[in-house]
Amino acid sequence: MIKNKKISLVLPCRNEGTHLKEVLDRIPKTIDEILIVSNKSTDNTVEIARRLSKKDRRIIALEDNRTLGGIGYGYAHMTGIKKATGDIIMGADGDATYPIHDASKIVEYMLANNYDFISCNRYPLQDGVKIPFKLQLGVNLLNWEILLLYGIKIKDTLSGMWFIKQEVRDELHLTMGDWNLSPQIKINAARSKNIRFTEYGITQDQRLGETKQNYFKTGFNHAMWILKNRFVKF
Repeated sequence: MIKNKKISLVLPCRNEGTHLKEVLDRIPKTIDEILIVSNKSTDNTVEIARRLSKKDRRIIALEDNRTLGGIGYGYAHMTGIKKATGDIIMGADGDATYPIHDASKIVEYMLANNYDFISCNRYPLQDGVKIPFKLQLGVNLLNWEILLLYGIKIKDTLSGMWFIKQEVRDELHLTMGDWNLSPQIKINAARSKNIRFTEYGITQDQRLGETKQNYFKTGFNHAMWILKNRFVKF
């Protein structure tokens, strides 16, 4: 626990079996619950998650195989968020990209400043961190689109690491089962009158395994969704 708060971690996974144990070994003991949510894995991700759950009671192995256009990232997160029992629900990726080891100081900052939702921001990049230029450019363009359409300043629209107080999770009104859950969860948090939203600067760690995204296709899809969503009543 951190500050007497139970912390749940949601890890969406697709074919992360080769390095799942290594990812879990890096998770600090201050994380009380680890929900591994496999989406359409065709390797041994589910088998490994179930085996590890017998050794570590914090681990809960789940499956959600729904997809939207072949992608189920958002569905996996929504299932994990719904099933989580922690006072604070943390989201990250199953490829070791995000600094889960920094959870304690982020939660302490969250509680000290009474925030309800913190999105972790990777920009500007810290020394030694490498993110493909086309991905950096895409994120900046989406940030500007959100600022122009919604009047919301977000520095890292596509960050996959965030912290949510359990009492506001239903205020997020999550619906997007694909990659668009990432901008949706931030936009909805920032737009809500009942959620105190902010960003927190982090570094990014070396990825384990291969990316599941086509950056151009995903980026264009994000841009179109952000535009159309502006005219949807929140």
